[in-house]
Amino acid sequence: MTESERNIIRELAKRLAELAALPVMEERRRLWYAHNDLKTDEPVIDCSPEGAWREVIRPEELVCQDDALREIEWLLRARIYRAEVINDDVPAERRWDCQKLITDTGWGFDGKESNDAFTNVSVHVPTISSINPFWKRNFRFDGTAAHFDPLITEEDMEDESTAEKIIPPVPVYDKEGSEKKLELHQELLGDILDVHFTGNTYIAFSWMEMYTKLRGYENTLYDLYDYPDEMHKILKAMEKGYLDFYQQELDMGLLEMNNGCQYNGTGGYGYTNDILPPAPGEKLSFKNLWAYAESQEFDSVSPEMHNEFALEYEARLLSDFALSAYGCCDSLEKKLDYVFNIPNLRRISVAPWADVKSMSEQIGKKAIFSIKPNPAYAAAQWDEDFLRKYTRELFENSKGNIMEIILKDTHTIQNDPSRLKKWVEICREIKQSM
Repeated sequence: MTESERNIIRELAKRLAELAALPVMEERRRLWYAHNDLKTDEPVIDCSPEGAWREVIRPEELVCQDDALREIEWLLRARIYRAEVINDDVPAERRWDCQKLITDTGWGFDGKESNDAFTNVSVHVPTISSINPFWKRNFRFDGTAAHFDPLITEEDMEDESTAEKIIPPVPVYDKEGSEKKLELHQELLGDILDVHFTGNTYIAFSWMEMYTKLRGYENTLYDLYDYPDEMHKILKAMEKGYLDFYQQELDMGLLEMNNGCQYNGTGGYGYTNDILPPAPGEKLSFKNLWAYAESQEFDSVSPEMHNEFALEYEARLLSDFALSAYGCCDSLEKKLDYVFNIPNLRRISVAPWADVKSMSEQIGKKAIFSIKPNPAYAAAQWDEDFLRKYTRELFENSKGNIMEIILKDTHTIQNDPSRLKKWVEICREIKQSM
């Protein structure tokens, strides 16, 4: 580390601390807590650039050369940019997460390991304090595709012992590497930011995503008709494997409270007073945590089949936790009767192509109405008049809900970062006029 690199990182950290201390950030924290606790119907605006971050804070603009320092520099610049320029309702925080180095062995079958790059359970979703999991750690971004072959073949589905051959993932913790990382973060930032040695804060049951990674997407849809009994056997093995995995992370001290500035579900943050830390003398348990599930691969599947092959399992998995979020990019308006069987449901995703009016009427104020506008309107050709009209309709159709509007899945913004700020300004203008 050069003296110049050290000074740059520390100056950026000081600026982040200044932003976090602003009165408006405390107002935004209060808004999120009231929002997630279902105690306000004031809409919340969340602009999450996701893949488009590479067009905002460009790798070639980073000064640091060492990979670890580049990560810190990039994160600081991104968080400052969000607070200063994007200026949505997500507060800047003094909290700095030094994430423990956690991976896992991935799912396997009969001695075979999946070659799908995103099969591992412990892919950490971006939060205020972490990075997009699809980016390389050195912030020289990787946009390549991953080769994929299903692990379970048609012949395997004819074998009654197939479910018994599924190998669930096991957590892998690099304790020595994590502690060295913590030393660096504390030395650089500890006197400026609130450095946390952080484990996994994102408990996710990507239910049908996982099954399709074992069987392939088209095969999955055929399995509903051709191999329903065999499919249930595999799903039961998955249910046990998921719970065992997170129990192992819990026992290893690798799970972390997520009732603050941690990313939640498929958008939004965990701020809530309705999840409490363990009582004195007690250990962290699932009952102190948010969890999330989705089966967006079932968008075209009937409500009855979605319930039988997904929601019945997901509801059991989620019921062990304090609060839960459900849904992703699938239209749920015809499936909400089943979704409401999740006992601790707090956040429901409203997809860009969902019937917003129908979902609004059904959800009311029973859960957070997490609406995701179509990202193509920001990512492709920019038409501000159209975008304003479209966004106003979303706000109007969400009256009577505890609504959050989240721009995400913006994997490009055509190298025009100003679109992010403009989108937030349009939302604020509409919010204030209603």
